[in-house]
Amino acid sequence: MKSNSEKTIEKIKNKGQPVRVDDIDIALRMLKTYIDPVKISQLLTALETLKTETDNEAYQAQVIAAFNELGGMQGAILTYAPYLNIFVSDDPFGD
Repeated sequence: MKSNSEKTIEKIKNKGQPVRVDDIDIALRMLKTYIDPVKISQLLTALETLKTETDNEAYQAQVIAAFNELGGMQGAILTYAPYLNIFVSDDPFGD
């Protein structure tokens, strides 16, 4: 059985939309402007790492894991960086 991260990475591949550095840069800029960077430091670090190799599935999984750990802050993250929606699981409860 696949994990949520594996399912989400598969979803990214199936959409046929590559993860783009420009979009990550915009997301990073918005998040750093409107959300306390200390509260989302793991996500910011994961996004910076992903920028170095956007096709790297391990880096994508790090972004997914960091996003999932944010719990109630996920809504604010998506408000300011809607591009990150591609990293959101279609199955938030892991069923």
